[in-house]
Amino acid sequence: MRTVRTSEQITHDVIAYLEPALREATSRLSEPVLHMTEYHFGWVDADGRPSTPVGFRRRPALMSLLCAGSSEEAWDGVRNAAVAGTLMSAAGTVHDDIIDRELIRKGRATLWNAFGVPAAIQVGVALHCLAFELLAAEEPRVAVELSRRAALAVRECCSGQIRDLESEGSSRMSLRDSLDLLERTIALPTAGVCLVGAVVRGASDAEVAAAERFGYHAGMAMAFFDDWEGVWSRSRDSLEDSLADLRRRKSRAFVAHALRSRGPARDQLAAFYDDSGEPHPDQLAQVAALVAACGGRTWLETRIREHVRLAGQALPDAVRDPAARAELAVFLDAITDELP
Repeated sequence: MRTVRTSEQITHDVIAYLEPALREATSRLSEPVLHMTEYHFGWVDADGRPSTPVGFRRRPALMSLLCAGSSEEAWDGVRNAAVAGTLMSAAGTVHDDIIDRELIRKGRATLWNAFGVPAAIQVGVALHCLAFELLAAEEPRVAVELSRRAALAVRECCSGQIRDLESEGSSRMSLRDSLDLLERTIALPTAGVCLVGAVVRGASDAEVAAAERFGYHAGMAMAFFDDWEGVWSRSRDSLEDSLADLRRRKSRAFVAHALRSRGPARDQLAAFYDDSGEPHPDQLAQVAALVAACGGRTWLETRIREHVRLAGQALPDAVRDPAARAELAVFLDAITDELP
């Protein structure tokens, strides 16, 4: 068995492998959607000049490819579906940026900020359509199953996005509702991309179910880590909009847990979330401290480790290829590396 790569090496190799197929797929798009898509993926600047993509991780493709196996043959078999998953993820990001009014992504203006909201909406729709076009090219049985799962994931994400918007500026969102939001927008889609790798390689029903279980817990771990990274990571200051969720008063699960506590710190935290004024940057650091004082940070770190552990337990039944299984374990373990 080959030497297991680091998490960074795995990500680099996935991007290098997938990029030609992703470019080939997007070349089907007509102008001006093609140019705007190339801009979103970092291949060109707003004026169409070639540029170098920065900061992409390609998590959906990584999960699909490694759940299929570690060989070139295994990756080639799932490549088309992995590209489709990448396109769906990109479509979601384009629409998320509009909803959240994000101005910057990967060090440059977001798509809507560069080309306008109406155009960006249409690009997101076109990317979803192109993804389903690719899935339709699979063997009929696989195409039907993957298309059905993808449609389910997209519509559940839509429900989650609406609930996410409704949670802003209120301390009343329950912990269960906050967790349900994460499941709809992150965990279930991640379970879906892991299922892709299993279905395309012809896995048994038990292996497919295990791949879904692995993906669900991996997705929850990554979602919780993204929450933690945005507030307490040592690299937080390098993020494009650090403390963004606190600033927008989004009721994330770790905040909902903190609001279940009692005492003056909890009351101050609730007052902040029920306010509607624009918070000062210094106030956000105080809010982070209040969340930690109310147990939100400890709860979040515990949940990250718990879901990494549960994903690891599902992995032996989900992926039969020992090299792929080992590298998924490395990728999982890297999620907790920065935690105290």
